[in-house]
Amino acid sequence: MIEIYRDLLIVTCIGLLSWGIIRIERIYQYPFFMGSMFTSFILPQAFALIDQPGILTPKAVENVLFVSFLCAAACWIGYASKPNRKWLAKLNIVIDERKLFQAGIALMIQGLFFNFLLSRTTLQLAETGGTWQGPSTIYLFFSQVINIAFGLFLLQSLKHPKIINLICTAISGWPLLSTVLGGRRQPMMTLIVIIGFSLWLVYRFLPPRLVIIAAIFLMTVLLPVFGAIRGDFWNLVLTGNWEKVFSLVQDVFETQQKGEILELRNAAVFIDASDKTGMYGYGTGWWDSIVFQYVPGQIVGYDFKRSLQFNLITQETLEKLYGYTIPNGSTTTGIGDSFTEFSYLGCLTFAMIGYIFKHLWISAVYQKSIFSMLLYMGLISPAMVGLTHGIGRFVQEAIFQVSFVILVAYYSRAKYKSQYI
Repeated sequence: MIEIYRDLLIVTCIGLLSWGIIRIERIYQYPFFMGSMFTSFILPQAFALIDQPGILTPKAVENVLFVSFLCAAACWIGYASKPNRKWLAKLNIVIDERKLFQAGIALMIQGLFFNFLLSRTTLQLAETGGTWQGPSTIYLFFSQVINIAFGLFLLQSLKHPKIINLICTAISGWPLLSTVLGGRRQPMMTLIVIIGFSLWLVYRFLPPRLVIIAAIFLMTVLLPVFGAIRGDFWNLVLTGNWEKVFSLVQDVFETQQKGEILELRNAAVFIDASDKTGMYGYGTGWWDSIVFQYVPGQIVGYDFKRSLQFNLITQETLEKLYGYTIPNGSTTTGIGDSFTEFSYLGCLTFAMIGYIFKHLWISAVYQKSIFSMLLYMGLISPAMVGLTHGIGRFVQEAIFQVSFVILVAYYSRAKYKSQYI
């Protein structure tokens, strides 16, 4: 059965990619970019896990491959569903561009201010997992609004290439670009998405099909390298040290195939633990993620913060059942945490996210809703991170994006709808 589930996953990934490549304008739509992530992130680990299962039983390997297939298939099923006209009507918010510009300036100033504070703050790391804690987490949280401002000003610059729009685009985009140069993977995907989707919305510009195919291959090869060497990657590229780059790619690939650290193994362990114990979160795990992100322990106290969380299946649970410790810096993936919440029905989470993206796409592309454009650009990266890091991470970032984009839309909305809308 392992081979059957593996092949089902492969066929589904090929189907998602083919769906986009056949009609190239689909590359910014949910099934394609999620298919790209399943292909580049999950598939290589699936092959490594089959060869190097470690503590996993054949049944556990079968289960994680089957759940991976269900989640990949759900991405297309949710997106293919018929949209809700009432949702589309609510998304079609008419915007006053003068107020929109003012809102963008406010977001840019806020982002620059908190980026400045972050640069002057000594990072405090948690003893377990190495995650940030202390004031730096608050500064980082509020600094990210500058990405919304960047998307807003880029759209305005492409439609109205005035000096002021171009200057604001450059200023608001610099923090994101500098993070990319530091070798961070999610900011790199965010930058690509904002620029590419904006060019599509305004000019209907699309890269050639062969470039897209090459990009999928490069993403599969280079994403693990980015995670391993961070900013050194760009130093090697800019200095033309290709021999070192190819050597690192080979080393990272060989390390992955040895299967010593695999996020998919983490997912398999969590899936097996939930299956054995019958302990499912029914959404409490995602609530824990919200508390972790939005309740400041340094203000209300870490004991109080922990009292708000459920923590049903923890590291201690895995150590007791399997003697297994999740390696620092690795994740449980959206495959793992969706199953621990709702068993096999957890895959419908990917379908629901796809259904939301379907509405945002129609609203942004056909109704020309600025609100939907900004929200779409803001949610693509969290959706991909939802697969690699967990649905809880998507929920965290989605709340952030939706909240601030709604504030922008509320402030910028026009008093009267045009009769031509």
